[in-house]
Amino acid sequence: MKRLEVGCKLFVKSRDAVHLLAGHVPYLLPDPLPTSTLATFLGIQRTISVDFTAELLKSWCDRCGNVSVPATFRTSLQHMRAVYNFLDQHMTKHQLAELLHNHPIIFHVVPNRGVSAATSIVEGKFLYTSEVMWADETGLFEKYRESLLNADPASAKLYRYPLCTVYADMMEFFTRTVHVMRSPGVVEFTQLLIHISTTCVVPRALPDVLSIFSLIGRRLLADTSIDDALRSELERVKSEKVIPGKNGCWLDLECRPMIADDRQLEKMFPADAAVFFVDCGEKLGAQKPAIIKGL
Repeated sequence: MKRLEVGCKLFVKSRDAVHLLAGHVPYLLPDPLPTSTLATFLGIQRTISVDFTAELLKSWCDRCGNVSVPATFRTSLQHMRAVYNFLDQHMTKHQLAELLHNHPIIFHVVPNRGVSAATSIVEGKFLYTSEVMWADETGLFEKYRESLLNADPASAKLYRYPLCTVYADMMEFFTRTVHVMRSPGVVEFTQLLIHISTTCVVPRALPDVLSIFSLIGRRLLADTSIDDALRSELERVKSEKVIPGKNGCWLDLECRPMIADDRQLEKMFPADAAVFFVDCGEKLGAQKPAIIKGL
């Protein structure tokens, strides 16, 4: 569509400009000659500064006062990669850190089931670094995505959108330069454990809960240092009903749950006795030593 425009808002349609700005700015048609004094007089933009690019990016991702609702945007992943690479190359570490800290500049799009070209125009949303992570190899956060997002605000914040499926070749940029969380840590998994136990019944969630206990156990054994945030979260877990019981209920430590060494001895206790046994997933084929180690 052709229209009249103020000269200083028009750009020369160079290869670099299209690569960096795509179709999100107006271009002068036809291109002026490099020596055109009229184009210079009118203020036609021939070069693109880092400040202009940063401001343009801020305008795309502006949430217009509603910080909980990400701004939607249509562009190609090739275009966004070009923007990120340009900012990385031309901004100082301080400038980039300020931009990342104060603005949701990470463009995320849910990949289609089919293969989409990097040049295809797709719809996505701009997110803060606190709303994304590189990957969750367990797949548990993705499995409980709808449950987390539809729960209370604190639970909704537990879900972070994975970037590895969108920017597979930019791991170094996002994890080292942007400092995006590489994968969920023990704190995140303990919070997911609490969410699952308060929203799901034991039979449905048992395999996932046992996996989380095992993962937390391995992480704690591998890392001897426990910071205050993790210590606080572990203390919180102790008071929550997150232990799966063979009676089909979630148990906390006040129930004094036990793991029977002998299944025959376990059968001696009637179902209505105030004795609670931990469901270690024997029917799932779980190995008892591994689960105990995880706990």
